[in-house]
Amino acid sequence: MGSNQSNTSEVIGYTYTWVEFEDDWFAQGASRYVYKGTFHGDPYLEGKCCVVKVYKEEWYDRLSEYAWVADDRAYRKADEMAQLFNNMYQTSKPIEFVKPEFTRVDTRAGFNFLGFLPFERKIKGTFGGTSDSVSNIIPSKATLAVERYLGGQYVKFNSNTGYSDRADFASPAAFSHFTYHESNGEILVCDLQGVRTSSGYKFTDPAVLSGGPELGAYGPADLGKFGIVKFFLNHRCNELCKKLKKPKITNVTLGERVILDKIVDNMPSHSASTYTYQLIESSGIPTMEANTIQNKLRLEAVYEEPVLPSEQDKDSSPLPATRPEATDDVYGNVAPDLSCLRNLVVIENEPGRGQFGKEPLEKTLGIHEAGKETKVAVETLKGL
Repeated sequence: MGSNQSNTSEVIGYTYTWVEFEDDWFAQGASRYVYKGTFHGDPYLEGKCCVVKVYKEEWYDRLSEYAWVADDRAYRKADEMAQLFNNMYQTSKPIEFVKPEFTRVDTRAGFNFLGFLPFERKIKGTFGGTSDSVSNIIPSKATLAVERYLGGQYVKFNSNTGYSDRADFASPAAFSHFTYHESNGEILVCDLQGVRTSSGYKFTDPAVLSGGPELGAYGPADLGKFGIVKFFLNHRCNELCKKLKKPKITNVTLGERVILDKIVDNMPSHSASTYTYQLIESSGIPTMEANTIQNKLRLEAVYEEPVLPSEQDKDSSPLPATRPEATDDVYGNVAPDLSCLRNLVVIENEPGRGQFGKEPLEKTLGIHEAGKETKVAVETLKGL
């Protein structure tokens, strides 16, 4: 009296390949539902597992383009950087990003009564434990991103807000740092997730943080310069990070720095991906002000300048390596003539005397400018 109908896709590109995917999603993010699927149509792929991601929204309002276009742009940039990293470092475990293929929904789960009268099937709803009609979860002709299935233990190595896991594996964190260095501060690839096998790392769904004037240029997970600053606040360099550039904050007023700090401080350092709209929600900063900071703020990619032995007090010793601030610093100018690292305060251009000293910094208590003279009150670390 009838036949069941599955969720299927149209053919992918100019191939004969199409996919069939399950009724219920097994994971979801802010912009997509994720399903288990199977390849069909190509004898080399027939029956092999894949992952199918259904876009909740077709249009990316921030850039006025289809949502999949920004995701494809992020993949291509991440793939470009992975090739450069592999050529530069020649590690035993090269990095690869799984290429997403884009297509559209063809048929949706249902039952065809008498072979031609369709009835929608009830499937898992927006939230676990709920159900809904298939048309409310999988829109007609919705865009799909199809990726090959990654077997093995799936790991979130870092997020787009500075979270980092598995510090015993050097390549993922160093790769993110390398992308900032190699692009001269234009981008930073992060949100690295996937599997580590005997042949290398295979990542999927990366986030690309833009150092350019536009927030969200690489999609909704592009947290721009705010994400870049947050990454380096939490990043701990390893052996692969030697001689890589880090950001120096320039061209920002004290008031704008307050806004920057508020947004960065309220960004969650957890494994889940964070989206541009959440920057506004978590910080309470209006969208227009956040966009202005992204547009105006300059992050200059610079090499870290080590303190030479001759510049140190003979009786002083280096900051202990056990202190995170002693090994990884984020540069930032907090007032004219004052360069502030996380563990050092340096007055670089004191009129008439030049650079006069560096002090280990616990916290900056205040900055006061009187005419040509800059004064800074600091609380220094004792007993180092």
